[in-house]
Amino acid sequence: MKILVVCGGDSPEREVSLSTGRAVFEALKKSFSDVECVVCGDLKDCIEKIALHKPDKVFIALHGGYGENGQLQAALEGLGIKYTGCSFRESVVAMDKFLTKSVLKAKNIPTAEFRLIESLDEIEKVDFYPVCIKPQAQGSSVDVFFANNQREAYDYVERVIEKYGTALLEKKLNGKELTVGIVYDEILPVIHIKPKGGFYDYKHKYTKGATEYIVPADIGSDISQLVQSVAYKAYKAIGCESYARVDIILEGNVPYVLEINTIPGMTETSLLPKAALAKGIIFEKLVRIIVERA
Repeated sequence: MKILVVCGGDSPEREVSLSTGRAVFEALKKSFSDVECVVCGDLKDCIEKIALHKPDKVFIALHGGYGENGQLQAALEGLGIKYTGCSFRESVVAMDKFLTKSVLKAKNIPTAEFRLIESLDEIEKVDFYPVCIKPQAQGSSVDVFFANNQREAYDYVERVIEKYGTALLEKKLNGKELTVGIVYDEILPVIHIKPKGGFYDYKHKYTKGATEYIVPADIGSDISQLVQSVAYKAYKAIGCESYARVDIILEGNVPYVLEINTIPGMTETSLLPKAALAKGIIFEKLVRIIVERA
């Protein structure tokens, strides 16, 4: 079996993807004899490189952009090549935070109040401050801002709309930041994410020592089970059947789902592998499972 790891891409998460790609490639070489890794540019470049290598399976180590929004998944399905992670349909929904939250709301899964803003005059209709302002389809907490009132929100929303076309406003929650990894219906231990100052932004995610991770989370077994249950419902609500990570804010013992990551970071120190290790699944075994069941 020939396995091809694809990483890089052209999204703002390119550097994170390169780290994931390197880690996955090195781990897979310990389990499989024919493994290669390619660094992609745009979607056309990625598809051409995959077609050139003619793999049996592709491990998608791309974060954001075409690697996570369903475009590459659709192309691989068209080519008849098996790949890791969620399918085209789930990828489309999960990458779009507005679509994800709309599905969660329809399924009565707790999620913070939200509104999609397409023009600045729509800010006047928002009545749930303070708010978190973010792009509709972006990862790694890129271009995320907070505003306490309409005046503060205006400048941030203008900035996000100018760059991305729309802005998602979400009621700011105060509570513990948690995440739950799920691998082929196996729910992993809850992780409590504790940034050392501020919130869990790009800097806190990728700066060594900037964040403390407690796994299993220090929230008690009953609440942990509740959080895992809500995370699993969210995972199934968008149709996930492979692996993903569900991010949650626990406020007043209510787990509010923030988003679902269909291609979470996959270095040995990333959140999903941390949770897997807490359950006795080492990194090498984790990526092997993902490839075998692709």
